[in-house]
Amino acid sequence: MAHIEWKLLPALWPSPAIYADVGECMLLVFTSEGVPTWEVRRGPKANSSRNDIIASGTADTFEAAKAAALYEVGEQSQSSE
Repeated sequence: MAHIEWKLLPALWPSPAIYADVGECMLLVFTSEGVPTWEVRRGPKANSSRNDIIASGTADTFEAAKAAALYEVGEQSQSSE
């Protein structure tokens, strides 16, 4: 997978909170009640007016949440081929 550019989410998200656009998906990594959380959503490039959650989960660390989101988007792209 190519280099992923992570960007900060707006201040209304609990810090730390980042996102990245990968293909037709948007990856979100943030903390919810102190727990590192990740989501993979269909992004605006998917020709949908909704940002449906494809997969989500929690992790022990923020870096592990980033890795889980990247792994899941890789699995999604392989299953759609």
